Amino acid sequence: MVAQKSDWLCINCGIRLGGVFGGEFYPDVPADKLRTSGPNLVVTCPECGQIKTWFTADPVVRAVYQLVNAISEVAARSMVEQVGRAVNEQSRASNSQKFT
Repeated sequence: MVAQKSDWLCINCGIRLGGVFGGEFYPDVPADKLRTSGPNLVVTCPECGQIKTWFTADPVVRAVYQLVNAISEVAARSMVEQVGRAVNEQSRASNSQKFT
């Protein structure tokens, strides 16, 4: 059985933004009206400017993005801690030179 294609419409003006076929979104808008937000696709209506988001239903894609976000948060925290330690060490070294 072939999945039927359905229209995906702007929630404000009703223009067709694309179609959904087999759980996948196929946009009909120009490329400059599309952007990504993580695994999701953000569509700006070319007629009225309303923004609508296509949320991915693929659990593997969501899991990969969650993993990448978790790793980047840990890496960012680590870098901030390292910079903080380096600044403190430099400040201590500078202060000890002033008193010698």
